Amino acid sequence: MAERSVFTRSGLHSAMVFGLLFSALGAHLPFWPPWLESWGLSSAEVGTFMAATMVVRVIAGGAIPVIADRLDARRVTLAVVAGMGAVIFISHLWIESRVILFIATLASGIVYAGMVPLSDALGSASAKHDRFPYAQARAFGSLTFVLTNLAVGSLIGRLGPDVVVWWITISLLLAVFFAVTHPGGGKVKEEPPRLKEIGRLMRHPIFVLFVLAIAFAQSSHAVLYAYGSIHWLSLGISEEVVGQLWAFSVAGEVVIMFLLGARLVAWRGPIGAIAASAIAGIIRWGAMSFDPVGPILWVLQLLHSGTFAVGHLGAIAFIAAAVPERMSATAQGIFGAAFSGVLMAVGTAAAAWAYPLFGGGAYAVALAMSALGLVFSVWLARRWNGEVLEA
Repeated sequence: MAERSVFTRSGLHSAMVFGLLFSALGAHLPFWPPWLESWGLSSAEVGTFMAATMVVRVIAGGAIPVIADRLDARRVTLAVVAGMGAVIFISHLWIESRVILFIATLASGIVYAGMVPLSDALGSASAKHDRFPYAQARAFGSLTFVLTNLAVGSLIGRLGPDVVVWWITISLLLAVFFAVTHPGGGKVKEEPPRLKEIGRLMRHPIFVLFVLAIAFAQSSHAVLYAYGSIHWLSLGISEEVVGQLWAFSVAGEVVIMFLLGARLVAWRGPIGAIAASAIAGIIRWGAMSFDPVGPILWVLQLLHSGTFAVGHLGAIAFIAAAVPERMSATAQGIFGAAFSGVLMAVGTAAAAWAYPLFGGGAYAVALAMSALGLVFSVWLARRWNGEVLEA
């Protein structure tokens, strides 16, 4: 049966969950380090606090989805995590101890690590059962992220840094209601997975190849995230233009997801989409290593729709096709932990070593990671013939 538009009850509900999650993320990612500085932390302490959350996100990003699948309670788990997040963030307004602040920072890492894979699993399930394009629902998340960046940045200048705390708290509170009533969270018509089955899925050769392919392709962004803005400023690009470059890349992501994402994945298949994102990365990072400025830099930023969006949609499509639904959140958590945690940390560490020595040449690290993503994608294409993986 043909897919319907995202503008259906279930499609808009899924889009709302993505929107609220990325509303919280859109305030947290760019503005939380400045909030920590306004609390009284030094720049070095801020770096230590934020780095510590990466370890927590690897553990929680794998564990929380497993718990949700084992209990067959994905939407309840998402609602609980969102509610816990609201309490954690609002409590920051009364924290006076560095130790307590550090604990709260670690706890906030648990919140986002759990919400991202669960919202993807629920959104994918809803799209599959109600026949609307997942890509269009997910595009609302990226759009909300950009709008939140602009809104919170403006409000901070007028109302002070605590706007960040309130914005995140309200977004997460609203997410509780929409999570617990998510249309993609009905009971799966199978027994919840046993731990042995989850272990077998994690060791399945095809699933391992998938995780390596998407994790290397997506983690290639580590160099850009760590040093992109710093390097552009060193090339004489103004802070205003740097901000515009970031917004432009996400805007391209929204357009691709909303208008073309589902068609691209249907055309080339999940593995083809992951391979395409790796190829886009080879082109983008190879060109970035030559310190481009002017129009070519804007074109390369537009490639973010390829390096990130197309690969993400390919990963979601692979999990929907290859992993039993009763283990979908687990699969999301495993690849998310590999991407957001382990390999992103490796890429960031490699960038920290390479950038002081080679400047823009550090993008060779990103190029190498994209190349590995392509190698594993080709290997995966030769091994997987579209079957559901038996755990």
